[in-house]
Amino acid sequence: MQPGLYLLGSDKKPVFEAIDPDGLAGFHPAWEKDVKRLSPWVRTEIASDHDNSGFAAWRSDRAGPENTVFVCGKCASTMDAIRALIDASGLSPWDGLIAVQQQKGRGQMERTWISPPGNLYVSWYWPDLESIDGAGPGWRAMASLLAGQVAAEALESFGADVRIKWPNDLLVNDCKICGILVEHRAGHLIVGIGINLASAPPNDRLTDAFAIPAVSLAQLGIEVSPMELMLHMAETGRSRIRQLVKTLEPEEFVMQLQKRLAWVEQPVTIRRSHQEAVLGEIRGLAADGGLIVRISGKTSVIYTGSILPEENIHI
Repeated sequence: MQPGLYLLGSDKKPVFEAIDPDGLAGFHPAWEKDVKRLSPWVRTEIASDHDNSGFAAWRSDRAGPENTVFVCGKCASTMDAIRALIDASGLSPWDGLIAVQQQKGRGQMERTWISPPGNLYVSWYWPDLESIDGAGPGWRAMASLLAGQVAAEALESFGADVRIKWPNDLLVNDCKICGILVEHRAGHLIVGIGINLASAPPNDRLTDAFAIPAVSLAQLGIEVSPMELMLHMAETGRSRIRQLVKTLEPEEFVMQLQKRLAWVEQPVTIRRSHQEAVLGEIRGLAADGGLIVRISGKTSVIYTGSILPEENIHI
């Protein structure tokens, strides 16, 4: 399969629905902008690795990513849909899948990710980080933090001032603008990234009592379309990750990441489970990517949980 940007023109229900250029443009003005900017679209076919069925598709004659980026219509979750494509079409590491809308999008701790059209919902197939030429041991555990770094740098290139809320959210002005979900399954490393571009859910739609307010780039006065951001992230992210794993040890990367960490040396609420939350203070990042916290006068490192400002304690 030739690298490029493809609209998937065949359904694979219930995993994902087909889309064509006109249908994509009708979902949201941001997608209409992308369809026009990336035209002309050429009808083509994507062969299946397992049978003769294949997929109908539309390929952009303008976009030229070094890897393959697919776009589908509605899907249950991009994390599930990209696994189906890996199995059916033999995707290569660094390929990705974008959905216009997710019906069962998920985030950390199985939270629902509200997914209206106009935002970016992508699952990105990464290689085993320790298999990259020149990478040392320890990088496999850094996938979530690396994804946060790449997404933060992409957003900053468009003018946003981004902080990382450990372990996998990005904040602007203490409001959530991006969520990251990393899954290792069946030998594949999939990085899911959701970014509020055109809209953000209002507070009364946040179903988790432990959620923080959300914000979109549009609310910050920054207009970026889904493909504009994804192509930039795909183009710069791969080379940035290769540079980091070749030139730094994981603990050196973690030290560099400290400057992005939100709420350092501030009182926070630490949610250990759905039923337990305690007050503490963030002291920084451990060499292996864990969060150093001080609770009841004792310093320890945690590897799971959620962090919020002190006043947001809800159980």
